[in-house]
Amino acid sequence: MKRIATFIIVAAASFAAAAAQGDLLQRVKQEGTLRVCDAAYPPYNAKDPIKNQWEGLDVDVAEEIAKALNVKLAHVDTSFATLIANLTSDRCDMSIAATYITPERAKQVAFTRPYSQETKTAFVPVTSKASKYADIDVAGKTIAVRAGTAEETYAKSFFKNATIKTLTSDATQPNFLDVAAGRSDAVFAGYVGGVLFLRQNPNLKLRPIGDKLLDPTPFAFMVPLGQPQLLKAVDDVLSDMERSGKLEAMKKKWLGVSTTGDK
Repeated sequence: MKRIATFIIVAAASFAAAAAQGDLLQRVKQEGTLRVCDAAYPPYNAKDPIKNQWEGLDVDVAEEIAKALNVKLAHVDTSFATLIANLTSDRCDMSIAATYITPERAKQVAFTRPYSQETKTAFVPVTSKASKYADIDVAGKTIAVRAGTAEETYAKSFFKNATIKTLTSDATQPNFLDVAAGRSDAVFAGYVGGVLFLRQNPNLKLRPIGDKLLDPTPFAFMVPLGQPQLLKAVDDVLSDMERSGKLEAMKKKWLGVSTTGDK
């Protein structure tokens, strides 16, 4: 009964928030601004510390969406742990963080059509002898993940013996920094984002473990539930970008590596 009551309260709150927003697409056009939530996951989303501006694949795609709607883009800094809360509380109109489509999230938000995909794997120090997941899934080993991510959920189910350490820091890839500092034994994270982050930060001296890539899952943007007009408008832009080849060109620009691990 307690779970049912909790669900009813959450559902009622979500419905109230959606009702308060009204027709979100109409409001965005009237105000001339599309507010988007960002969470750091390079090369999809990263904030340039010098320019203090967001950049990446998702940012470029969002700019195309704003251009098609004839509005300005306004970035809202957030984290994966608070993304959905910020979206459902009307802090932003759309999330452009690189987010896996999952059934649990789909209960709280609406997903756009996919625009990319990612797989998951472990990363270990270059000096580590580990080459398989079984090598790090042992008692006494610690695997670092980011709070609020699909990697956190997957790791807690996949690894049976190692300790899963959840990090809530808003820093870029704090789980990689944790392993580089010797506080954890391995990272569990997205493959493409992890590989490119390590290419940009070779001083961390980490590498993919070398085992098979796990759980290929599409990425999508998120909008609040009950906003079919905004969802369709975004999907239409993404479809046009796919047909024109613009989306593929952006992927080549920012990713440069296969999302399946192929060379």
